[in-house]
Amino acid sequence: MKPKDFYRSLAWRYCSRYVLLFYSFDGLYVKCSTCGKIMQVNSREAHCGHLIKITDAWSTAFEFENLAPQCMRDNRFLGGRQDLMKEWLVKKHGIYKINDLYIKKFNYCKMQKYHLDYWLGYYKNLFERLVKENGNPWEKNVGIRNY
Repeated sequence: MKPKDFYRSLAWRYCSRYVLLFYSFDGLYVKCSTCGKIMQVNSREAHCGHLIKITDAWSTAFEFENLAPQCMRDNRFLGGRQDLMKEWLVKKHGIYKINDLYIKKFNYCKMQKYHLDYWLGYYKNLFERLVKENGNPWEKNVGIRNY
């Protein structure tokens, strides 16, 4: 699977929206983990970034501890700023969880359709639970945002 196809998948859409909504402080706004910029969770500016990039390891692509909210600038144009993201994730999840990610990075995994189906079900369930509590900020927009 190519990264382009991964980021267009329904599984990634639910996963990234779950991460943004989970870390939002009021269900509408989220803070970039690397620069601190405040963004609306449903804006094109708000991204879900990877500490360990999918081009380095598919095995950590959907791991929650590997994901954090980022602004478009930091995620796309500054390469993810992994050093700052790692500090932020260590504060949220602890050093042991982050070290486990770096170990898991070496597990061979080829992303297949059944992986996407599994993660789609997993994150769709989590996302729908959060939506019941906070509401769905994406409902107000027409169409579904692609990354």
